[in-house]
Parts: sequence; structure tokens; C-alpha cells
Amino acid sequence: MNHRPYPSVDRALRQLHRQRAADPELTDLERFKLGVAALRSASWTGAELAAAWKSAFGPRPASSEEKTA
Repeated sequence: MNHRPYPSVDRALRQLHRQRAADPELTDLERFKLGVAALRSASWTGAELAAAWKSAFGPRPASSEEKTA
């Protein structure tokens, strides 16, 4: 037995149109603010970048066998 959420394609399209009509459209300013927030959350701060650079290219401590007394 197949499950059909809508008995016809027309009814499915009407439901989809009704759902989209209920969603408010974003203004250009709201889209811009969301984009800026997404970029800020995805980018590194200066301190994070410096810490990553230091851990990657900074001096490494010698292991216990390499230490001299």
C-alpha cells in the first residue's frame, strides 16, 4: 500500500503555495544582515588566527630525550 500525502498534484501545489504565502519575505536589509552574521561566524578573529599561526609555525618544545641537562 502506497502512502500518498496528497491525492492529486493540484492539491499538493495549492498546499505548497499556501505555506509559502504564509512565510514573510525578507527585506534586502534583513538579507544583508543575515549575510554579515554568517560571514562573521565563519571567519576567524585576529587572535584566533595568531594562535593558529603560532601553534603551526612556532617553536616546538623538545621531547624528553632531546633535552640536555
